[in-house]
Amino acid sequence: MSQPLVLKPLSPEEERRAQIRAKNIMLWLFLASVTLFFAALTSVYVVRKDGSDWLEFALPEPFTHSTIVLLLSSLVMVFLQGVVRKDRAANRWILSGGILLTFVLGCWFTQLQWEGYKALVGQQIYLVDNRTGNVSGSFFYIITGAHFAHIISGLLALLWLLGNAFRGKLRANHHHNLSRTAIYWHFLDFLWLYLFLFLSYAEQLI
Repeated sequence: MSQPLVLKPLSPEEERRAQIRAKNIMLWLFLASVTLFFAALTSVYVVRKDGSDWLEFALPEPFTHSTIVLLLSSLVMVFLQGVVRKDRAANRWILSGGILLTFVLGCWFTQLQWEGYKALVGQQIYLVDNRTGNVSGSFFYIITGAHFAHIISGLLALLWLLGNAFRGKLRANHHHNLSRTAIYWHFLDFLWLYLFLFLSYAEQLI
């Protein structure tokens, strides 16, 4: 008679590693779903832009400035990813200051995006244009607005991470929360860079 299968309980360290792997997998699955979402949006944009109700327009300057700001914020996160892997007495304050700087740059990005939207309204590019029936503005606001919403979630994640850093919870052997947040922030950065280049040069490339 065969012996019943007995599962050996995981040690606390093994359980911690399993939780880290599960959270990492969930993050990558989420990023894959967001990538597919924006790929679908830009695909519809390409198909729809040949319509007679499509009006081409240049992106206002604040969108260029916001792109530069977001790239700078990603560079700060790269620096922090290196800092957290070295246990030093000053890490708590370096990490707290760096995360706060990233948050401020993220807020600056949203402010510049808002300035860009106001400039578009000044050019009479609206989310819904009942006067001319132009739909290119609608696509622009929907695509960039969806990214804007993800940036807000990234800012909330940075605030939570800042609390961890301030309490000294980010250390060389407990850096995974910072790593996941950094991956998400880098993803939003490169996603915006793709969208910015796509929306700026779609007319010339397609």
